[in-house]
Amino acid sequence: MSCYLNPLGAAAVLLIFCASAVTTQETQEKAQEKQVKPQDTQEKSQGSQEKSGGNFTPWYNPARYNPVKLFKHYKSANDQLASDGHLEDKLTKQLRIQGILAGERELQDVCSEFRNLRTCIAALRLSVSLVVDFTCLKWNVTGVKPKGVADSCAGPAGGKPMPLDRALGLLKPKLDVKTEASNALKKAHDDIKDASF
Repeated sequence: MSCYLNPLGAAAVLLIFCASAVTTQETQEKAQEKQVKPQDTQEKSQGSQEKSGGNFTPWYNPARYNPVKLFKHYKSANDQLASDGHLEDKLTKQLRIQGILAGERELQDVCSEFRNLRTCIAALRLSVSLVVDFTCLKWNVTGVKPKGVADSCAGPAGGKPMPLDRALGLLKPKLDVKTEASNALKKAHDDIKDASF
């Protein structure tokens, strides 16, 4: 019989402690309710009317969450150039002065299949600085076979696009392709930034 007294005593102490905590919490809530201003009560009544009227959606309602907002929509290279004509003009002029873009080529035609403008300009820079065929590099990066591509170009496996450094590694395997690609991407970013002002 004495072996049951210890757990029963502990349960009684726990019950008393919990009951006192609940009553303390209730008295604090009642004190706060008494201090509420009349304007707050009017706002609460309006809020309860909205809840009952159907204008209020609870936090757990899936209609409040739009999963489309989770995904960022980036513009393709053509969309970026078409949306800002001044950017295309300045960037074309800038790349022609640097000798990266040939005089008879248009930037919008060159960047037609690229997902973003920065990658296109980086590929152009790499094709000039490392003497790589641009159409082969474009094919590997975009996954779309360009017109007039040389027979010596091997396209990407399965027609899937690949990152710029991997595409460059296929064409120039002895180079440090990661640093070359990252430097070209930084310079392309700077070119776009300079042309946008």
